Amino acid sequence: MRTIPNPEKFKNSKIQNNFHRIVIPVYIPDSDVTYFSNLFEIFKVSIQSLLKTTDASETVITIINNNCKKEVSDYIDCLLLEAKIDKHVKLATNYGKVYTILSEAKGCYEPYITIADADVFYFNNWEDEVFKVFNNFTNIGVVSPVPSPHLVDYHNSSYIIKNLFKLKKGNIINSKSFALFKQGISNNPNFFKKKNYDCLDLHYYLEKNNVKSCLGATHFIATYNSRIFKDLPLNKPKYTFKMGDEGVFIDKFIDKFGYGRLSTNNAFAYHLGHSIPKWCESYEFLKIERKNLKPNSRTYNLNRQSIILRYFYSGMYKILKKMKWLKIF
Repeated sequence: MRTIPNPEKFKNSKIQNNFHRIVIPVYIPDSDVTYFSNLFEIFKVSIQSLLKTTDASETVITIINNNCKKEVSDYIDCLLLEAKIDKHVKLATNYGKVYTILSEAKGCYEPYITIADADVFYFNNWEDEVFKVFNNFTNIGVVSPVPSPHLVDYHNSSYIIKNLFKLKKGNIINSKSFALFKQGISNNPNFFKKKNYDCLDLHYYLEKNNVKSCLGATHFIATYNSRIFKDLPLNKPKYTFKMGDEGVFIDKFIDKFGYGRLSTNNAFAYHLGHSIPKWCESYEFLKIERKNLKPNSRTYNLNRQSIILRYFYSGMYKILKKMKWLKIF
């Protein structure tokens, strides 16, 4: 029987409400497999670049520990003790990326949530550039700080049809951004080639208030309107890793709901993979200055399309694709 009241009842402590949460699942086991040999060092470089490019007063960080080895777990614990991150989720087994981000994102209170791999190097102003896109275009579901013109039509059909007469085409992405993408993702010369055109030369984009945004968004880092996750069905992934699961459990629903997938025109993040380029050591981090980080209520409120519109846009997309009305198809 309790004889003394809980003193916390009388403090009336307010909870700090932030509007952006970054979620990073990580799996670095105690293994001799070559794939994992350098991942801990890469993870530390990634986290340090993240901490130097985000404002702790506005943004909070969650790291999901998929049963990592002790050294990694201890490192994340230190980040938590030093209040550099907000949350350390420890799991007794590896549940993979999709399972863990779904369980975390569905309970997210923040209006926006960034899901990133554990090997991303963050550049100055990446948050500001992402929210510049969110604040200037309506009904956007996801924005990536890495230009992704090769993914223009990936689960983006509804948004393309709705904005068909607003679409512009041209070469708006600088060569340095493509070079960074190639270094971090793929050196395949055909990686950016679509069936009818080369994404290195032609990009589809939207423009409003002198802000240009490329259609398409990549997976290794992307910022979502968190309302999306509240509307997702309670489907559970069956496998720790299965190619295409992000499309099955997240991306296809963004398209069904009628929300857009966009990206910044320049690269504000880099995929480290298994190596740390020398330029990372000399990269100059600037003082954080926020201009676009506050969410715009008009653009934050999503208008989910009806089932009738979903089938209409889907049908129109298929017809135009068959007619080859745009190179995009």
